[in-house]
Amino acid sequence: MNDENNLRNSTPEGEMSPSEEAVLEANSEPKCEPQMDVKTSPANNRKFPSWVDLFALVGVFILSSLLGSLVALVGWGGELPPQATLVYYIVQMLPPVVFLVWLRRRAGRSGGIHLGLRQISLPLLLWGVVLLVASSFVIEPLLMLFPTEGYDAVTNVVGKGVWAVLSVVVCAPVLEEILFRGLIFESCRERFGGGGAVLISALLFGLVHGVPVQIINAFVVGIILGFIYLRTRSLVNVMLLHAVNNGIAYLTMGLEADTMRELIKADWLYWTIYAVAAVVFVLSMIKVVVALRDSRELE
Repeated sequence: MNDENNLRNSTPEGEMSPSEEAVLEANSEPKCEPQMDVKTSPANNRKFPSWVDLFALVGVFILSSLLGSLVALVGWGGELPPQATLVYYIVQMLPPVVFLVWLRRRAGRSGGIHLGLRQISLPLLLWGVVLLVASSFVIEPLLMLFPTEGYDAVTNVVGKGVWAVLSVVVCAPVLEEILFRGLIFESCRERFGGGGAVLISALLFGLVHGVPVQIINAFVVGIILGFIYLRTRSLVNVMLLHAVNNGIAYLTMGLEADTMRELIKADWLYWTIYAVAAVVFVLSMIKVVVALRDSRELE
């Protein structure tokens, strides 16, 4: 108060010095009250996805697979028509997708599906096709160690014709990529990083195929697709690659030979192709491993 009186006494009446104006402005400024920290809800604070979430997702997938089989059997009886496979795929895939969307929203996450139409990469697509073909050659000797009865049963159920193509080459790639490289991958990436997301999504992708031969093959395919998705953030890229992979598998179903070894009769030709495929596969996997180790640069 004494400072203010001194300032007023040192200036003519009705006028204020600059120092006095500064003092009055400082006194007139509203004082900020300390603000409380805003706490988020416990659901948003929990780590997502937890291992319980992932196991629950596998459980939902198993139940939806049983539901799909039940719907097909009830709808068409003992002998299933070609369109039953398409119905089975849809009934099998939709519940896990809905369940994971619900889990993400409950955990405060949004999105998770990036079509990435503008991120379509022709060089990566070509590289992916070459690597998928090379990997099928390289892992074939390993797959031959396992019984093929389960795989044969799957191919018999799929059948042939337009409905089979719609199921295997169109429906399966779209729905499976939305679930595995879309929702599961993005959920895992948010917690475990890019490398963890590639591995976990590929592992789950392999496990849900059920048959040992398909589990191993789907895991390798899942690594390749996961890496390409991490590079491009485009589901369209991996949907196209998945469709090409399934299309090749569908075409080979019509051949008398069950393996490439049986199809290529000449030993020298088979082992030459195998050697080239092995070199492509090993070099590509080294590139993938190095990139995943430094996956923060890709995110």
